[in-house]
Amino acid sequence: MKIDKIKEAIEANIFVHTIMADDYNSVEPHFRPESIDRVENIIQKINKDKIIDKVLDLGCGTGFMINIVKKRANEIVGVDVTQAMMDKVDTSGKASIKLINADTGTVSLPQNYFDLVTAYTFLDHLYDMKPTFINVFNALIKDGVFYADLSPNYYFWEGVKKLDPNFNLYEPIIQREVDAVWKKDQEIEFQFGIDKETFKKAEHQKHTKGGLMEEELRDLLLNTGFSKVEFIYHWFIGQAQLINDESINKELRYSQADFIHQNLIKTLPLSRNLFKYIGFIATK
Repeated sequence: MKIDKIKEAIEANIFVHTIMADDYNSVEPHFRPESIDRVENIIQKINKDKIIDKVLDLGCGTGFMINIVKKRANEIVGVDVTQAMMDKVDTSGKASIKLINADTGTVSLPQNYFDLVTAYTFLDHLYDMKPTFINVFNALIKDGVFYADLSPNYYFWEGVKKLDPNFNLYEPIIQREVDAVWKKDQEIEFQFGIDKETFKKAEHQKHTKGGLMEEELRDLLLNTGFSKVEFIYHWFIGQAQLINDESINKELRYSQADFIHQNLIKTLPLSRNLFKYIGFIATK
């Protein structure tokens, strides 16, 4: 039964992302310059303590992470189930880039080989994360790093799902998130002609399980064998409205957003329900 569900999620992802491949880079917000800068800063911090020579990127898609890490790595392997997405990857540059069309939980990988494994806006597409985590652990060298990010935060989704989607007097900041949770499947169906149920199956951890939970991730990673896990919370509610408010000087709005972010980080775990996304850095 579980194998059937895993297969169903893989097939849904291939179907959805084959249709979205041509437009993916323009419709997904993580391709915006500020998002790229944030991830580049995280990779730079990892690179201060760790050599990043051999990198494995899981759920590589059209190459978001590959474009960032190829400035530092000499060898990159990208894995994705959707060939149409990988066809968009830019393999230019000094790094040797190999792309594998396969499932991240079952793909054959060299053992104790990679310095860094990345998984960006990907884990929520898996029906079961455990096989992928085991594969990552085995593929990493000792003290290697697993960096995953921009997965839906369970605690944020839990809060939004308690709100009435038919209530029409929410503040715009709240209404935006209610629509994103309750109506995203409708938006995708309208824009790409993808039926809602298939879209939900392609994002099982988000739409069925309600997002990724810090406690469950920590237990799963530590039980897999990782020695340390640090969590990343990102994109607080209202941040989009603030940084896109052109009535405020750009430098000022970005500094204000950073100030709010840093103060909310200081109040974790109480503030974690205010962040849309969760990520982590796990060390083998």
